[in-house]
Amino acid sequence: MKIKYIKGIAMLSLMFAVTGCEKNFLDINSNPNIPTTTTPELVLPAALTNTGAAVNNNLNVLGNLLTGNWGQSPDFLFYQPQETYQLTPNTYDAVWTSIYAGGLNDYKYVENQAITTGKKNAIAISKIMQAYNFQLLVDTWGDIPFSDALKGAAGTTPKYDKAEDVYDGILAMIDAGIASINTAAGADNPSASSDIMFGGSNVTTAMAKWLRFANTLKLRVLLRQSLIPSRATKVAAGFASLAGQSFLNAGENAGVNPGYINQAGKYNPLYGQIGFNVAGAETSNYQATRANKYAVDFLLANADPRISLLYRAAVKPVDPLATYVGVYPGTTATPTTKKDNYSAVGAGVLPSSANSGFSKSAYLLTAAEGFFLQAEAYLKGYLPGGAAAAQTAYQTGIEESFKLLGSTAAAANTYYTSSTQPLVNWVAATTAGSQFEAIITQKWIANNGFNGNEAWAEYRRTGFPTNIPIGLNNSSGGKLPLRMPYPQNEMSTNGPNVPVINIFTDKIFWEK
Repeated sequence: MKIKYIKGIAMLSLMFAVTGCEKNFLDINSNPNIPTTTTPELVLPAALTNTGAAVNNNLNVLGNLLTGNWGQSPDFLFYQPQETYQLTPNTYDAVWTSIYAGGLNDYKYVENQAITTGKKNAIAISKIMQAYNFQLLVDTWGDIPFSDALKGAAGTTPKYDKAEDVYDGILAMIDAGIASINTAAGADNPSASSDIMFGGSNVTTAMAKWLRFANTLKLRVLLRQSLIPSRATKVAAGFASLAGQSFLNAGENAGVNPGYINQAGKYNPLYGQIGFNVAGAETSNYQATRANKYAVDFLLANADPRISLLYRAAVKPVDPLATYVGVYPGTTATPTTKKDNYSAVGAGVLPSSANSGFSKSAYLLTAAEGFFLQAEAYLKGYLPGGAAAAQTAYQTGIEESFKLLGSTAAAANTYYTSSTQPLVNWVAATTAGSQFEAIITQKWIANNGFNGNEAWAEYRRTGFPTNIPIGLNNSSGGKLPLRMPYPQNEMSTNGPNVPVINIFTDKIFWEK
């Protein structure tokens, strides 16, 4: 398997400019671009930046298009594969490659070097982030190289492990990472310039945050497979190990930021993809990306004030009485109109240049998502606390969503207490089933623009929110994709090991 890739090798300032070479992306042992004297502290920020780009950019856009949050402006042809489901092995080849080459290879390198130098907290971070990246791959593609991956020359044509076996390995990685954390390590803590997720200006508390992030990630991994009866024993054992543990706190959003600036190639990843140029002018991708009618109608029907932060007012709405207008999914249902007739992505997700949108962190797991994960775990009895704890976590999740968008917890409280809608007000959701639907639906809103891939995964797991619109494509049989096609690079260099799948009928093991 030979591909070109970018490998993070040195100081943070070089992260945006390192070059690649012809190389096997599962090989971390003989890269001529990595000096033998480099350290985990110099490679870790490049790996974290890579993960942030994958989650905040390509996979975020994909998920938001598939789950009714975003759509293509009628006068653009930027998202044809995603909207018509004509997805090919080339569509997300580069994302797969980047996750393995620029992410997992770097994290494995950090782990190996940290083992040699005895830096336990660097080992912990590398293992936790390997787990995070492997889940990204499984949840997007299904079976993937895992046990044979990252073996260098010994794994040039790696076998594909079953997705459920990879999930077992992911949980083991998280547990190993947690076991390696030393919150009182002092000098062993990664520096602020190395740990660009939690280091900041207070490295003494960084590892406590990494522990809470790892616990929250484990919560996500366990819940993702919790509806599958054959996984019940393993899920129960996993939750037993989380008893009494802490998760991401209010205001504790796990996001990477290497120092994004207003310079081409150095923006926040989403801003660079669908935002503005250095002068603050709209890019073509910004103009092509519009609100989806499904999400706009849902927010309006539930009097959700976040609509003004998730979407901008349409410049020239066809209906002069309308403020927020979404496009129909697909390519021909939307009336023949222009971009200005529809709402763009909102300032809560994509701030303007004047409001430093270019410097926004790339979030991997928000506090809002963390609280919604807890709410489900409490509701279903996986964590002790019952319905009361579930309600508190649910309402805190909504508050954290409001805050991340730039609103307030007080506005969130008014929203969920004054509403009579069961998908908003916990008390109005009078059954466990409706409360579960409310949790997932509110998580979908909270992930709008921040982590579309998670919204897509949760929809495939639960079927919520209901009635997600299907794009106009007869070949899908009226179905949303269940996974992405395997990448062309894999088909070309590791073809005999690549599973043969139908992306509309072959489910990943946890899918509903």
